[in-house]
Amino acid sequence: MKPLWPGNDGRGISKTNLPVNFPAPVSSTAPSFFRRLLVAGILLLVAFKLWLVHTELIYGSATEFDALWFVNAAKYWYWGADYSWTAFIRPPAYPLFIASVHFLKIPLRIAIELMQATGYAVLIAGLRKAGVPRWVCFLSFAAMILHPGSFHLNSVTMADNFYAAILPLALGGLLLTLFTARLVHATWTGIALALLWNTREESILIPPLIAVFLLVALYRQQRLVTESWRMAIPYWLGPAAAMVGTLLLLNAAVLTANYRAFQSLSKSELDAPSFRAAFKALLRIKPDRDLRYVSFSKDSLQKAYSVSPTFARLRPQLEGELGRNWQGPAFSEIGLHEIGAPWSLWALRHAANTLGLHQSASSANHFYWDVAREINRACDENRVPHRFVISSLIDPGSVAHIPSMPQSLVRMAALFVLQYQTIGGRDDEILTVPQRALYDEMTSRAPAGSAGPSGISAMVENIIGRYHRVLVIALTVAGILAMLTIPWRFRWLEASNGVNAALILLGTAISLRVLLFTYLDATWWVGGYDRYLFPVLPIYSCFLIVLIYQALALRRQARPRLAPTGRDCYNA
Repeated sequence: MKPLWPGNDGRGISKTNLPVNFPAPVSSTAPSFFRRLLVAGILLLVAFKLWLVHTELIYGSATEFDALWFVNAAKYWYWGADYSWTAFIRPPAYPLFIASVHFLKIPLRIAIELMQATGYAVLIAGLRKAGVPRWVCFLSFAAMILHPGSFHLNSVTMADNFYAAILPLALGGLLLTLFTARLVHATWTGIALALLWNTREESILIPPLIAVFLLVALYRQQRLVTESWRMAIPYWLGPAAAMVGTLLLLNAAVLTANYRAFQSLSKSELDAPSFRAAFKALLRIKPDRDLRYVSFSKDSLQKAYSVSPTFARLRPQLEGELGRNWQGPAFSEIGLHEIGAPWSLWALRHAANTLGLHQSASSANHFYWDVAREINRACDENRVPHRFVISSLIDPGSVAHIPSMPQSLVRMAALFVLQYQTIGGRDDEILTVPQRALYDEMTSRAPAGSAGPSGISAMVENIIGRYHRVLVIALTVAGILAMLTIPWRFRWLEASNGVNAALILLGTAISLRVLLFTYLDATWWVGGYDRYLFPVLPIYSCFLIVLIYQALALRRQARPRLAPTGRDCYNA
């Protein structure tokens, strides 16, 4: 069996066996001057970015379930905190990153910039393996590292910033694995994917990305080398097992650590099987009418109280001041005295904690399992109107609002062309003295009073933030023309071409995230998704630059020919 070129382990096919118009492999004998020039250019861009943000510090936010929670969890290395209803309410990767850079005495504002730069650099290495020229790689790196969204989003201790660093790192690893099939690349890519899995809640996006990678890898192997799917599959068993096995092993380690520290076998407590079961059971109750952006209305709660004595214990809390406080966001946005879908998870847990049900993870799990069992039994016995629920992540009532996704897609598209402006960087006024001290300690920042962008660097940041949208619009228009030109001009365009394969992986990562949050905007909550899309905004610019290059390159390579046959029946 002939292995797939290119590989760094001495295995591969010769250049003379490459398909028609397949781009020449990245030569190991290329002049070192040009390699060093690209590296020097990247380092200069990193230094320029650090200069741009050198006056900015971490912003002290008082959001106890978000930014403040992350630094507090980092103080205890996540697993060192005593159990509470919020002890491990979010995944561990970002708190552990904060704790690590604090241990190394690196300011968090600098550390996150360097981490993102590393991710972009690895992605560029993957693009070079795909055959993308150095000058295109340099432009792509510049577009990513200078994305103005990072100027102020990186000043807030939110997991999205860390996700924005790990996503390009994982994509770069997938590309390096795709073009080398080396176990070492597959293994550390599995580590990067595990970090993604345990950074934010949307782990659902990772399996489809892996599936697309494997399909592209097998397709390239079959088309270029083996000419047989049966021979292509064994070749990729090793790399696939190394990648997926590492991912599963690290996820199992996180689950084990969570169980050891908090007696709960889940990625985070919001993901605990008992809580998910209770939430799914509540979704089974059919309300008198579906309300957009409301997972379960007052009507649904009344029905739940009537059939579940255990859940009825929360009634005084959910109908009292606590419940009214959690209704605030929905009332201010959509004018309903209901608990909005994003806050329903927190409201239930808050009410349970007020009653002392979260004294330990085992007592909380026992409570939620009882709620799920009682409500499910009532639904099964037709004692309450009910409906079919696939998953606790999918509200059956949201199906009625799927037709609103085109409008939500427009709102998501608008986030790609936002104007950005530097922020003052002052802490929240309600931040307490101990909370400020916590931010100072864990982020290694200077006193908050001296925070804030200033001088020439701030002026340059604002210029980039103001006009960056012009670049994105121009690239988007050119990218659309490229996407229309390529299939029209080249009938046999295939993923066997390295650049095309890279575009498929980048496009998949971008599309999956945009579609997810478009769905959530239409059915879960409206607006406020700019930080959630930030991980793919710089990658989108990179994708467009490579796409435009590919269209121009294929146009230059096109030559009149007879109808292709056999292995030559495509233009790379």
